[in-house]
Amino acid sequence: MTSEDLWRRDWRWVDFALPLEQQALAYEPQLQSRVDGCVLKLMRSGESACAHDMCDISLGLVSAQSELKPRVFWQICAAYFQAMADGLCVADAPGKRALSQILLQYRALARGETEISPQLPRTLLLLLAQVSSPQAAQTPLLDAVRQAYNLTATLAKQEPDLQPAEAHDQDKVIGNLRIGIAEFNAYLNEADEWSRHLHVELGEWALELHRPVPQSALGWAHSLATSSERIGLPALSELAQTLERAMRHAQAQAPGLPEHARVFLEAAEDLRRLLHQFAAGFLKPPAAGLLQALQDIECFEFSEPALIHLELPDPVLPEEFADEASALLHQLGGALRQWRARPDNVSARNEALRLLHTLQSHSQRAGVDGLQRSSEFLESAIEQLGKQPLQTDQLDPLFSRFDTLKVQFDKLLIRP
Repeated sequence: MTSEDLWRRDWRWVDFALPLEQQALAYEPQLQSRVDGCVLKLMRSGESACAHDMCDISLGLVSAQSELKPRVFWQICAAYFQAMADGLCVADAPGKRALSQILLQYRALARGETEISPQLPRTLLLLLAQVSSPQAAQTPLLDAVRQAYNLTATLAKQEPDLQPAEAHDQDKVIGNLRIGIAEFNAYLNEADEWSRHLHVELGEWALELHRPVPQSALGWAHSLATSSERIGLPALSELAQTLERAMRHAQAQAPGLPEHARVFLEAAEDLRRLLHQFAAGFLKPPAAGLLQALQDIECFEFSEPALIHLELPDPVLPEEFADEASALLHQLGGALRQWRARPDNVSARNEALRLLHTLQSHSQRAGVDGLQRSSEFLESAIEQLGKQPLQTDQLDPLFSRFDTLKVQFDKLLIRP
């Protein structure tokens, strides 16, 4: 079969047996986070371990499918990822395009959509058909797919409309942006690290608002702004610049306000979202209203009490409170994990709020003001999400705040 035959002939969903299998996997938030992480790493560096992981995930999804189209789609994906793991397919420009399309298709299926366009499996088959027959024979899943679709002839070249310009001149084209592949990869590696540090530091500061906004957070935002502007990402650069200015204004007016901390964290989370979208080949704008919220903080006039830098004394924890708080935090972590596993689990959400309210009451009685304020902030973050249907990535920021809350409690425990 030639590339022209494969692309132009009437498409057939060929169901066939695979020589390998995995335990059935359901579309769920935890699996989506795992898929997102693996695909992003594959697009950046083509890590073999991530390809192996995605092959296992694809096989697990095959086992769970009763419908023909998604079952065949994941069969072909399993073969493609095994070929990547064996170094027979690489994350070049066409490969990265295919990876981003697989990610989008996974999300569509996870949302309950059932239609799968033949274009993506055809693209994957074209990539698999270019592996030489002797090599393919050593890769069981690839060999099974090639036999099922009669891909016995090695394709000398790819279909023209699947070969983007960047494959010829080593440029990456995303929308109206064209940058070199090396610069694209370097930017993503740096920006991902900067945005991660920014998010972590803001999460820690949000639980200790009596301290100024850390200077390092301003530095991470500044680096993101200048680097994004240099490669031609004005939306991401503007968001980082506006965040930096708003943080600088709040830094001079310590202690900080919970509503400002919430906006800063939302901006840090949105920066990471924009970076992940860019890595997948999409140029997206910041979340609606976020720039205006940051600009409002830039112009915010602090009241007189807020101009006073508070140094809270370190409390001495009563032994009874320490035991109660430790148990509450343990239960709270369990409730949050149940909620993340099923974002529609309202009972887990309500249990987390109940535990936080109890922790606040106990902290107030024990005179542990910092822990009380921290739990109030986490409670506010949960309530801000509302009860509408959520995605896993909307719940992930709660865990960085919860982890910081635990660290704060542990620090209080070890103080003399």
